[in-house]
Parts: sequence; C-alpha cells; structure tokens
Amino acid sequence: MPNLLFLSSSTLLTEDFKEQLELVAPDFNFYSQYQDDIVFDAVIIDQPQDIPSSIVGIPLIYLGNDSENITDSAVIINKPYKLENLLDSLLSCINFSNRGSNAQISFGKYTLDSFHKQLVNNKTGSATKLTEREIAIINYLYKSKGKTVSKGELLSEVWEYNPEATTHTVETHIYRLRQKIDAENHGKNPIITEENGYSLQF
Repeated sequence: MPNLLFLSSSTLLTEDFKEQLELVAPDFNFYSQYQDDIVFDAVIIDQPQDIPSSIVGIPLIYLGNDSENITDSAVIINKPYKLENLLDSLLSCINFSNRGSNAQISFGKYTLDSFHKQLVNNKTGSATKLTEREIAIINYLYKSKGKTVSKGELLSEVWEYNPEATTHTVETHIYRLRQKIDAENHGKNPIITEENGYSLQF
C-alpha cells in the first residue's frame, strides 16, 4: 500500500484531506508527520516549507499558486483544486516513479512506451501520445492477460478508489483512450469494451 506524507500547517485541511482520501482511496497509508522509519511513495505539501533531505527524490505535489521556491520536479496543482484531479496526479506520480525508465510492453501490433508516454503502432510507425492514467490502464489490462477486467476492479487497482464509488471516471477514460487509438491508427482497437468490463487484445 502506498505511503503518503501530507505536510500542512493547517490541522483542519489535514483532517479534511485525510477523511476524503479514506473515502475514495482507503488503501493509502496517510501520514501528517515525517517518520524516519517510513518509506514514503509520495509527498503533498500545501505551502513552501523545509522538506527532510531523506525524502528528496520522492514524487512531490505542491498545492498552491506561489511556487517560486519549489523544485522543478514537483507537480504543481493550483488552488482551488478538485480532489479527483489531485488523486489522479498523486497516482500518476507513484506509477511513474515505480516504473523503470525503459519500461515497455508489446501486444499485438503495438508497443507501449511508458517513458515517452506513447503507444506505437509497430506496422505503421505512428505513435499516439498518452496520459499517465491511460498508461496505467493499459498496463493493468496487460497484466490481466486478456481476461475481462470490471469497472470496479479498475477503480480499485488503477485509481485506488473504493470499488463501490459511483463514478463515470472509468468509462470516460476508456472512451477517450479508444478514441485516441482509433484516430491515430485507423485499425482494430486493442482495447475491447465488453458487457462486464474491459480487456486488452493480444
């Protein structure tokens, strides 16, 4: 389970964020104070402050509009923000950090190049640019080895959401991803929408 460090001088904001995170992403371990014996997967801060040197290099998300003193590698989310956008950025940071820089998978006539964030058609050489979330979807479908993956499973494993949550997030992302592939490659789509979920055609 990912360990998240949330640094804020506001007790109210910290408690509010923790409550919302527990509702939509219960698998996260939430910490509001740095601990030497914890390996953190991501750090969120809501104002400039000193960050322990031992967590430099860990994915960092900054909440705020004054980012002059924030490292260039940080993801900046301007206030006000939507929780869903913040969680998308959080999971994307963790996914990218956990992948090797040369991570590639091949299926059918396609190669997913995670480092360059693109899906390459090996026959035509055309490349479709993807978002971090779209990469995470394809990676999970690939690991499922052709079996049908339900919407609830994708919510739980890719978004870290409660699978009982009512949302059209999965449908929207799958629809946009299929549109991208169809527009660029003009061929049979490798992502199959089925009655009970989604699968990846090999």
